[in-house]
Amino acid sequence: MKSKIILFFKGMAIGTVDIVPGVSGSTVAVLLGIYERFITALKNINLALFKSFFELFKGKFSKESRAHFRETSKAADLPWLLVLLAGLATAFVAASLVIPKLMESFPQIMRGIFFGLVLGSMITPILDIKQWRGIYFIPIAICACFFFFILGQQFSPPTQLVEITSQGSTLESICREAPCFIPPADVMALPQNANVPMLDANTIPEGASVFVPKAYYLYCLIAGFCAICAMLLPGVSGSFILLVLGCYYFMLNTGKSFIHGLANGTFYGHHLLYLGCFILGALAGIAIFSRVFSWLIKHYREMTLAAIIGILLGCSRAIWPFKEANEAGKLVNILPSGDTPQLAATIIAVLCGFGIVALTLWVQKRRKSQDLTE
Repeated sequence: MKSKIILFFKGMAIGTVDIVPGVSGSTVAVLLGIYERFITALKNINLALFKSFFELFKGKFSKESRAHFRETSKAADLPWLLVLLAGLATAFVAASLVIPKLMESFPQIMRGIFFGLVLGSMITPILDIKQWRGIYFIPIAICACFFFFILGQQFSPPTQLVEITSQGSTLESICREAPCFIPPADVMALPQNANVPMLDANTIPEGASVFVPKAYYLYCLIAGFCAICAMLLPGVSGSFILLVLGCYYFMLNTGKSFIHGLANGTFYGHHLLYLGCFILGALAGIAIFSRVFSWLIKHYREMTLAAIIGILLGCSRAIWPFKEANEAGKLVNILPSGDTPQLAATIIAVLCGFGIVALTLWVQKRRKSQDLTE
């Protein structure tokens, strides 16, 4: 039992770090000494395991079916993995209660922290390439240019605008119940909501309509697939990919809203569907990408790491901290000037984000040095 409790808290540590964009949960898994077992356990999720699971129901939970499932799951290291994933899920729930509120209250400073974290995360793949060769700059340049191009200033995730009639509700409650894809402040910046009346700074009068962007279920499934793939890469954060895809706030806010609803006796079924699609995509990513990545690292390690560096460079365009709304109501990147609001605080936030990653990697390096000397 003691070992399971320790493993649960290790899962929380990995989950807490991976929820922060730019800090890789894989790095912490290496630091805690469970990365290889984690990857192996993910690879062990196969058809034989699913078959034994369905045989439980087919055999009506008979003694033989339970024994077979217990044997198969133990061989796949499933009990160990489930305890670790429970810690990860707990960290997600805790973060969903805090981070969305910070992103709503301090959007530019939070983007600054995220940008610094992503810059720092490039240290890991750079240092993992032991011998640099000129050919490695080819995948860096290709990936950086490709992702920089497709994630241009006008990049916008696919969403559907839904017209919601207020019952004298606050904007926050409307966005929470939708659930809304973007923070409430950005909702009011949409041109469709330019003439929405407000009773006060946050309340929409009864009978007034507001347009709220909602995500597509398929997009959440794709986001879950991409996020878990990134989580398996050294130096890449799954949350960073969610930021790039534009649904980092949405997924955390959906989890927060679902928990908030349960606490108040309301069950949001569509919230659960969004979370379910995300989890389904993550499971597909685990089943597919864990094998692909293991093969790439085994046969083309340096070239794969170089491609990761290029991806991080190109995708950093999507999380540039300094933005403003254009005529269409979309946030676009701008170069800061001396009169840019919160300029000094944002620069400090970038440096703090970079420092967090650098400190994490320093602790990891020191841990490795101690293990070698023992």
